[in-house]
Amino acid sequence: MIKRKGFAILLSIVMLLSILTACAKDGSSGKNGGTNAAANKAPAEAETPAGTETPASTLTGNINISLMNASSSVWNAVANAYMAKNPGVKVNVDNKPPDGYKEWLTAQFAAGEPSVDIVNNNEVGGLVNDGKFTNYYPYFDKTNNYTGKPWKESFDLRAMGINLEGVSTEDTLFNLNFESVQIVWMYNKDIFQKVGITEAPKTFKELIDAFKKAEEAGYTPLALAGDSKSMWSGQAGWLVRIYADQYLRDYINVIRSQEQDYSFVPGIDDTYKYDLTDPFNDSNSNVTKNEMRLWKAIKDKEGPFKIAGNPQWKNYSENLKTLFSYVPEGFFGVKEEQAYNLFLTGKAATMVGTPGSYWQLPKDFADEEKTGAKGGVKPFEYGFFNMPSMEGPEVLAPARTIQIPVGFYGIVNKDAKQNELNMDFMMYLTSPEGYLVYAEATQNSSDAALSGAPALKDVVLPDEMNSAFADFEPIGNTEGYNSAANNLARGMWDHQPSIQDWVGLVQRFFAGKVTTDQYLEQLQANIDKYMEPAMKEMKRELSDIENPERRPPER
Repeated sequence: MIKRKGFAILLSIVMLLSILTACAKDGSSGKNGGTNAAANKAPAEAETPAGTETPASTLTGNINISLMNASSSVWNAVANAYMAKNPGVKVNVDNKPPDGYKEWLTAQFAAGEPSVDIVNNNEVGGLVNDGKFTNYYPYFDKTNNYTGKPWKESFDLRAMGINLEGVSTEDTLFNLNFESVQIVWMYNKDIFQKVGITEAPKTFKELIDAFKKAEEAGYTPLALAGDSKSMWSGQAGWLVRIYADQYLRDYINVIRSQEQDYSFVPGIDDTYKYDLTDPFNDSNSNVTKNEMRLWKAIKDKEGPFKIAGNPQWKNYSENLKTLFSYVPEGFFGVKEEQAYNLFLTGKAATMVGTPGSYWQLPKDFADEEKTGAKGGVKPFEYGFFNMPSMEGPEVLAPARTIQIPVGFYGIVNKDAKQNELNMDFMMYLTSPEGYLVYAEATQNSSDAALSGAPALKDVVLPDEMNSAFADFEPIGNTEGYNSAANNLARGMWDHQPSIQDWVGLVQRFFAGKVTTDQYLEQLQANIDKYMEPAMKEMKRELSDIENPERRPPER
């Protein structure tokens, strides 16, 4: 779920999902954190557990919340409801804009112990790795005062990608993801009808045929941002990785945990069977991945981790170039808000977004600031469709999407009393009572929307939200895995010098200045150049992969 100001949920999803690149690896929230499952459907009514009336609160203290571009009206509603139950606690909401959030949060720690308590920590991987945030796992067994049950029973753990049976005392969970997002295509039905298209595309060929007709009629086929942020962590980057996944799904056979590995979990890894017909086959709740085997595969150029001279990479890259030939003019200078404006004002046939647009678009049609038109613009009929699949002999499986739990709520690690207080607030938020306050405030706001059903048990959602989420069929998830698609398609993992070099390279490739073979050779050279620096950035050394079955040392 994403809450945003300014531009519609389509634009704003990008801001919170910058971790969709920075978190495209197992262990961003601990070994068992951050994967996929079908969206959890909320029951029609929430059950009130017997004997769970909250006793008079004796809690005291302050909780300071500063989230990235989250709706102040929504979070103040939750804060006020929490303070009504805990009159000795003062909750201060001071949410920050996305631009500069990472720098602001980093500066808080550089100055000493931050005054802020609850943040989004998805963009500060170094601070997460340094243990600057509180580990959630020890609190999962504690009683949630707002349900009368252990806190872990508030969560749909499978949907959150957490298997507590596989969690050891060494494992950590430094951010909590119980909201969800599913990336889908949106299209202007009026434009499709005008150009003679009666059905939403199901295959990549059908999508490109629709693009050709839209372009001939004078429309921008695909409203997509192409600036460096979008190519790395935004909508363009999503498409780069989503479509690479179709060709590189066999990565799991290379990096899955073996019986002798430190990461091997009995009862999970010894029963796993590779099955490309199951779009959730490689989820972290079904099979664990050995990070050391990933690094070794990259170094040895094993299987899908070999780029240059690999026909799967070549076919994928050629199709990707075709897809990106239908983007707005001046693509690499187009920002998210500009791309969204093209779609909102009826100038573009399609864009990628989330189910939150189901109810956000009608608000935005009337918004003068977002449309740039006095009184807004005339609404058009819009629809949604899932990722159309590329086809051909090199394709291994149908297209999946990004459908994951998000939120990235981190609690700054302080003294035990403050940590307990902050956790109590999160327990309230994830309870049926607290989340109903949150959902209703979101429904009534002008700057927030849910982009997917929460991975919470017994919660009630407003009817309109339930109706929206019911229309989106899960097709599988690509995000959160140590895969060739996630870790190599945009340069070496999330190592910024590598990504910057790749952005320049892919610009030349899309412009026809280098051939496909040259593009892949240069991408391979990029990976080779930055592999060791990327490892060092993650406190890994080449010596760690000499024996990939061994747990890497703490550094």
